[in-house]
Amino acid sequence: MSKWKKKIFDISSIGVADILSAGIAAIFWLYIAATIGPEDYGEITYLLSIAALASGLSLFGSNYTLMVYSAKKIELQSTLFLLTSIAGFVAAVSVFFFFADLGLSLIVLGYIILTLVISDLLGRKLYSTYSKYVILQKILMVIFGIGFYYIFEESGILLGISLSYFPLVIELIKRFKENKIDFKLLVEKKKFILNNFALNISGTAYSSIDKLIIAPLLGFAILGNYSLALQFFTLMSILPTVIQKYIVPQEATGNDNVKLKKIIILISVVIGVLGSTIGPLVISYIMPKFEIAEEIIRIVSWAIIPTTINSVFYYPKFWAKENNRHIVLSTTTTVLVQILGIITLGSMYGINGVAISFVVGISCGACYSFIAHRYLQGKN
Repeated sequence: MSKWKKKIFDISSIGVADILSAGIAAIFWLYIAATIGPEDYGEITYLLSIAALASGLSLFGSNYTLMVYSAKKIELQSTLFLLTSIAGFVAAVSVFFFFADLGLSLIVLGYIILTLVISDLLGRKLYSTYSKYVILQKILMVIFGIGFYYIFEESGILLGISLSYFPLVIELIKRFKENKIDFKLLVEKKKFILNNFALNISGTAYSSIDKLIIAPLLGFAILGNYSLALQFFTLMSILPTVIQKYIVPQEATGNDNVKLKKIIILISVVIGVLGSTIGPLVISYIMPKFEIAEEIIRIVSWAIIPTTINSVFYYPKFWAKENNRHIVLSTTTTVLVQILGIITLGSMYGINGVAISFVVGISCGACYSFIAHRYLQGKN
C-alpha cells in the first residue's frame, strides 16, 4: 500500500467513526432538545458540564499522555489506568453527594473510561478498533438515553447516557493486564504528565466553564440555545478533530504531513462560511423553538478557522516535542479571554456577546500558539 493510500485508509477509519458517531449524537441531542425544550435542555447541559469538569480533573491529563506514549511504546497504561480509576471513583461519589443523581455520577466514570480507552487505541494506531468502540457507544447512548427518558423522564436521560460507556470496561481491563504498574517510570515522566494535567484542566475549563457561567447569568433557556449552537459547531469541527487524532501519533513518530495540514486549514475556511450562512437557516427549519440559536451559530461558525489551525498545525507539533506547556498556555488564554468576554460582553449584549467571546477566545489561543511556535523555531 502506497504512503498516501495508507494515510487515506487510516484517516478514513477515524473519520468514518467520528462522522458516524457525531451524526448519531447530533440526531440524539436534536431529538432530546426538540422534545424537552430550551430550558430543560439547558439544565441537562449544565449537569453534563459538571460531570465533564469532574472527570476532566480526575484524568490527570492521561488522555494526551496515553496518545503520545502509546505511540512511542512507553508502557504507562496500567499505572495511569489505576490512578485515574481511583480519582474517578472519588469524583463520582462527590458528585452524587452534592446532586443525589446516580446517572450523573456514573457519567463521570463513563467519561473517564471512554477517554482512557480511545486515547490508548489512537496512540497504538488501532484505528479500526477505535472506530468500533466509538460507534457502539453512540448507538447505546441513543437506545438507553431515549428509552430511559420515557421511563424516568429527564433524569433517565443521564442514566441512559452513563450506561452507554460501560462496554468499554472490557477493553480497559484487557489493556490493564498487558503491562505492569510502574510508578518509577511515572516519576521519570512527571514533567510531561504534569503539563498534560494542566492542559486537561484548561481544556476541561474551556469546554465547561462557559456553560457554568451562562446558567446563573442568563438562565437555562439561553444556555439551552447556546448549547444547541455548540452542538452544531461540534459537527463543523469533525474534520479538524479527525485529522488531529491521526496527526498526533504520526508527529510523535516523526511524520510531518505538511500538505495535509494546509489542505485541511483551507477547507475549514469554506466550512466557516457555510456554517455562518446556511447553519441558521437549517436550525430555523428543524428547531423552531430555538430561535436564539440561529444568531449564535452565525457568529460561532467563524471559530472553526482558528480551531483548525490549532488542532492540526500547532498542537500536534507541541505534543510531539513534549512542549505541551504551550498547549496549556494556549488553552488557558482561550479560557481566560472567553470568561472575561462572557462576563463583560454577555452582561452588555446578552447571548450575542457570549458568542463573540467564544470566537475571540479561540482566536487569541491560536495567536498564542503562533507566537510560541515561532519562538521555538528561533531557539532551534
